[in-house]
Amino acid sequence: MKTYDEMYDLIIKTAQEDDRIRAVTMEGSNVTKGAVHDAFSDFDVTFFVSDIREFTKDHDYMKRFGDILIMQMPDDYYAEPYDYEGTKRFAYLTQYKDGNRIDLTFIDVSNIGEQTAFEEPRTVLINKDNFKELKDINSSECFFIKKPGEFEFFNTVNEFRWVSNYATKGLCRDEFYYAKRVMDEYMMNMFMKMISWKVGIDNDFKVTTGASSKYLKKYLTKEEMERFKGIFASGEYEDMWNKLFLTYDYFEELSIYVAKKLGFPLNLEESRNVRDFMEKRRNLNN
Repeated sequence: MKTYDEMYDLIIKTAQEDDRIRAVTMEGSNVTKGAVHDAFSDFDVTFFVSDIREFTKDHDYMKRFGDILIMQMPDDYYAEPYDYEGTKRFAYLTQYKDGNRIDLTFIDVSNIGEQTAFEEPRTVLINKDNFKELKDINSSECFFIKKPGEFEFFNTVNEFRWVSNYATKGLCRDEFYYAKRVMDEYMMNMFMKMISWKVGIDNDFKVTTGASSKYLKKYLTKEEMERFKGIFASGEYEDMWNKLFLTYDYFEELSIYVAKKLGFPLNLEESRNVRDFMEKRRNLNN
């Protein structure tokens, strides 16, 4: 496996020797303060090129960095095929057999003006034409948990309670995947918003839990983390019923905390009524 420095040097050498590549920037965990940086970290790199069409039509381009295990081109998807005669941005996401991964984005220099709106952490590695639109960005503020408004908070609480009834319906009907998906996806999407807001409140909304809340453990106590892990159900119906109510009650506690701290109204009578309705459905199933 190439070391980090070896891969980094290869990327830089490739750009320096290719006159079509006019600038290079690095984004992602390697340049983001506080992000995890280890052997599993990817190289998130952008090449600003004189004619992007020369790179988008050469799908073998990424072979120069190693033996490819698998590659994905998210901008060329069956539902929305890429226009290979156009100049829109294009990315190659490449996992190499040696363990390295490079997410390489190409941007045509004709679109360089769009970079003035870029907010994520970035380091400019090469700038052959001194593009003023490319600047180092050291702040991670764009990733911070955003404080919700009252309406977003209300919608989140309302959606969580609403879809909780979908879970009970699925469990009563013995519709395993339907119920599991509601609990793991629809309910958890709202739950994760609420627990993230609690983390934001406790840290003055100056932290991030990362993509898919991968850093959540950093901001919860050991006891809180164990409680969080305990709400995920197995494939047994009885356990799914139990975890459904554990999740519901945990969410209510979090919503009370967030509402109090942010000064939002919260209809707890509705919450109790919904919970009672769920209990009646469970009893019908016994």
